[in-house]
Amino acid sequence: MNPNQVGELLERAADSVTPAEPDPAGRLVTLGRRRVRRRRAWTAAAAVLAVVALPFATVVANRLPDVVASDTTVSFDGLSVVVPAGWRISREKIVDTCTAEPRTVYLAERWENSAPLTTAPGSTPFTCRSEGQAWMALVQHGPPRYVTPERLLVKDGQLLQVSADISGLSETYIAFTNDLEPTGVVISGDAQARKQLLDRVTWPGAPSAPPSGGLVLPDEITSAVSARPNMINATDARTLSRIRAKLAALQDPVPAGEECALEMPGAVGISLGEITVVLGDASCPQAISTGGGRVRAPAGLGMELHNLIAASERAAVERKKKKD
Repeated sequence: MNPNQVGELLERAADSVTPAEPDPAGRLVTLGRRRVRRRRAWTAAAAVLAVVALPFATVVANRLPDVVASDTTVSFDGLSVVVPAGWRISREKIVDTCTAEPRTVYLAERWENSAPLTTAPGSTPFTCRSEGQAWMALVQHGPPRYVTPERLLVKDGQLLQVSADISGLSETYIAFTNDLEPTGVVISGDAQARKQLLDRVTWPGAPSAPPSGGLVLPDEITSAVSARPNMINATDARTLSRIRAKLAALQDPVPAGEECALEMPGAVGISLGEITVVLGDASCPQAISTGGGRVRAPAGLGMELHNLIAASERAAVERKKKKD
């Protein structure tokens, strides 16, 4: 992403801010909803968000052999991965997911994809050298966390956001937390290979649910943001109170092993500032808080809350028009 594209991203973010939205920062994050696969690199987008990278030397302190003779466990920025025997370990400042080598575990600060965004009409479609190959990359600064992610899964008690590449042959996993730029894991290969490699990665523990059950929620909500399909925002106290009350009433925890997959288009994410709650529909009637807690929820509650936010924003726009 060049400086002009970064400027364009900022202009689009500014143009999309409605009079009812006091803080456009959340909107800027969700503009990244174009998905990982359509980015040249998250490097420039992270700069837009003003996230400062840690010195790479502190991430990979000890040099490891290029090829491991037996399974070797490597710790990386809070994660650990068991590198398969015979695989190579490669330390890179930036890993290019289009040219990644097979049977390699990359430890990198950032990632990018050098594939051209477009090809000339009539030309042969471009294919990345890495497409279909089995490899893995642990990157200190992963993709952004979305308000409404494509798919969520649970591993090691941790909620993970999953984003698929356009080829369908690689996926990116990040912990669904409040960190805007968490450590990410990119895994390439067919479905079976990805599952086997994902099993080799261990995440730190997830935040705990409240002792009394239910969802961890902010004590006070100043705004509620939804992004299905477009970003909308509610700031009036009455709507916010109704949203919090409906979420606080969910007190039936989901037992371990009974978690279902919350994924688009059935999931609705509601950002409440520091905490996001994702709710499923009839195919997965559960709700999850990034602050902790996973509970059963009435089917359709997500869209009900989304509609409350939409009505609040429309009312704010009408008030603004009458005032003007």
